[in-house]
Amino acid sequence: MNRFPFLYLLISCFLTVNFSFSQKAERIGYINMEYILSQMEDYKTANAQLEEKIGKWKKEIEVVKGEIKVLKDSLEIERPLLTYDIIKDRESEIEFEEKQLNDYQIKRFGVNGDWVTQELLLIRPIQDQVLNVVEAISKQKKFDKIFDQSADAILFYSEKKYDISDLVLKSILRTEKLEKLNLEFDDEKVNPEYEAKKKLIEETKAKKAEEVKAKRELLLKQRDEKRKAYQKRRDSLLELRKKKK
Repeated sequence: MNRFPFLYLLISCFLTVNFSFSQKAERIGYINMEYILSQMEDYKTANAQLEEKIGKWKKEIEVVKGEIKVLKDSLEIERPLLTYDIIKDRESEIEFEEKQLNDYQIKRFGVNGDWVTQELLLIRPIQDQVLNVVEAISKQKKFDKIFDQSADAILFYSEKKYDISDLVLKSILRTEKLEKLNLEFDDEKVNPEYEAKKKLIEETKAKKAEEVKAKRELLLKQRDEKRKAYQKRRDSLLELRKKKK
């Protein structure tokens, strides 16, 4: 009997079994980011601030849309009484207002608009805080991968023991309590760095508010001048018609 094939088969089986046992099974966990964020006061506050800003911008847009509609309706009513040149001036004014509105909408809600900037300033730091805690816990508990149940990844079933959402949340809330406690202990102390940052933020906000106010006043002034010029031309036209009669 030839012993070599049998010996080769035995060695192959041994190596296969040994390789299988030597492989480390991946340890996978998951979190629910939406649940974690919904329980954080900082996120609630930041999200409310963002929604307030977005709501304010939407109201401004609706106001301008209403003004443009008034201009259009007025032109359609008065069109039979107006000359060709006046009609063209009015149409140019409406086009100008519509372009201004479109530019404003892009500035606020475009791909790189202000809402993106505000989200990065208000929401992203809190999300990063959660991710840092997730990373720390993953290393501590020796997880190889952590998935977000609330994201695009579809999780059909998993045992509750692999859900570390509450563990992450407790860690964050514990840290927040410690930070709040430290602030209470130091509330009578003046922090120059904090005061400087606060002053800079207030000055930046005030400057931006002044710029917006100046632009708005200039736009209103230009609009008022155009309306006065139109009124003057219209009065002249009506006066000329009366004289011809």
